Amino acid sequence: MRASEFNRRYPPGSHFIYQSCSALRGGMPVKTLDVARDFKCATVVEISAVPYFANINSLTPVEIKAD
Repeated sequence: MRASEFNRRYPPGSHFIYQSCSALRGGMPVKTLDVARDFKCATVVEISAVPYFANINSLTPVEIKAD
């Protein structure tokens, strides 16, 4: 997915689970702080936790449900 498509689907402030390695279970809840950007080797977005910048392939979208 390119940055333009990611930004259209997920505006800044969207919630995700960050997994640096998809083979490992679990992950850290994060939210995006800025729009995604395309680089030569990856599409990267700023997130709210360490490492602060993540490849969008390391993010799993989370649906927030209100009670």
